[in-house]
Amino acid sequence: MKKFRQLKRDRRIKLNLVKGFSKGLEDFPKTAPADFDELTYLEYNPDVRVAVMRGAVSSGYRHWIEHGYDEGRLYAPDSRLAQDSFPPTWNELRYLRENPDVATAIRLGTYSSGHDHWVKHGEQEARIGTGRAFPKTANLKVALRKCPPGFNYFCFHSAPIGLGWAARGNIGLLKAFGPKVTTIDIAWGSPSPPDGDTGAVLAPENRYAVNFFHFNPDILPTFLHSYGAKCFRDRYNIGVWVWDLNAAYPSWHRYTRMFNEIWVPSQFVADVLRVVSAAPIVIVPHVVDNLPAGARSPRATFGLPENAFIFLYVFDAASSIERKNPLALISAFRQAFREEQDVFLVLKYHHADKDRPAVELLERVASTRKNIKTISQTFSEEDLASLFQVSDCFVSPHRSEGFGLNIAMAMYYEKPVIVTGYSGNMDFTNHENSFLIDYDLVSLPYDVGYYRAGYGWAQPSVDHLANLLQAVRNSPEEARRKAASGAATIRQRFSQKALLERFGKRISALKMESPGSAV
Repeated sequence: MKKFRQLKRDRRIKLNLVKGFSKGLEDFPKTAPADFDELTYLEYNPDVRVAVMRGAVSSGYRHWIEHGYDEGRLYAPDSRLAQDSFPPTWNELRYLRENPDVATAIRLGTYSSGHDHWVKHGEQEARIGTGRAFPKTANLKVALRKCPPGFNYFCFHSAPIGLGWAARGNIGLLKAFGPKVTTIDIAWGSPSPPDGDTGAVLAPENRYAVNFFHFNPDILPTFLHSYGAKCFRDRYNIGVWVWDLNAAYPSWHRYTRMFNEIWVPSQFVADVLRVVSAAPIVIVPHVVDNLPAGARSPRATFGLPENAFIFLYVFDAASSIERKNPLALISAFRQAFREEQDVFLVLKYHHADKDRPAVELLERVASTRKNIKTISQTFSEEDLASLFQVSDCFVSPHRSEGFGLNIAMAMYYEKPVIVTGYSGNMDFTNHENSFLIDYDLVSLPYDVGYYRAGYGWAQPSVDHLANLLQAVRNSPEEARRKAASGAATIRQRFSQKALLERFGKRISALKMESPGSAV
């Protein structure tokens, strides 16, 4: 193997000699080719710049000799780009520097140049680095002059996920104010127009003055690729975002410039996003109201014993098993109750296919105890409401939540809740109405889905969680007291009536019509 590597090394040296660019790896020329500029090379190739700055390679020119030439890396502007037909603001170097994924795609042969990418996709995706301004958002006065009053609400409306559920609540509020609302349903997992024709669906549906884009910024590039940035033009644009880590990604700053304002459901998310946002942040909580009343299905429907005390955790596997942290709950439950058959733990989740290895681990661990039951199924709202109501206590050992809809739902049904004392749920959980789990704030040691290593979330204490499980089981009066307080919190502060007042203030500030007015 060593001899093979030496032969390959010698072949590369000879190739460079033939090309006239080097006298060999150990004695490469002191002067570069006439058109080679190290700074330009490093700007075209930011990964090489990092390697040079860290001392992994001695110079950009040496990298080009050893690797860059064979890889086809650019070290000077491509003469093919000097065309009169290009936009006057175009700068190939700036575009590739601001969009390193495009530079990588060029090396792989996907595109011939940055401009080739911009023509095919970049303009529609509102890519930065072109010298052009972002799609201009209109102020409300201009938007109302060009479009009729009302709302265009983009979201995963029909998807069985938290964003879809929250969006349906918001639309119920908006419809109470008179301006018309049209919903544009994005296909979850592939946010592209349903007819496959980019932008074609927007002509009849994107007609009102105010846009709501209810999805997280990580979806925005794919959305722009599918729908185009033109749906932002001449509209007053509001983003509805939620985030779970202790900090937002700096790259999101450029996306915030596409919005007039951004709505978030909790103080936690507001504090995180304000650091990177160029748009004002407005806290508008989720609606938790008018949930199905009365358990329509008995315990037997779910395979649960009638006389056991039941702890319940409901979560979506597509939202990251690591973040939802059910393994910590299993550990604490086994520590607190061992093999006792008069107490049960129910783990109900859906979208298991989105995190299959983690779900398989969860199911293997859960199967070690007869008093732990897993339910991997998507329920109707009525069946889910029944499961909440036939349970005795809701537990959420999450590492972080942007809001915590399932926690709020359990409190709405007057169930005691045991939850991590961190993140978005702290807008409505406290020591008076909840059992809060102690935690440490830790850094992610590795990437977890779209959560990046180095960012922070909570590490709930398993020992403290085990103690709280026993406390709720053994102190029913305290549990009932906190449950009653929690129900009052949710029904008073997060009801449709309470949030209509909140929306009314915001819409009044936007100079839209008041509730009940006609359009």
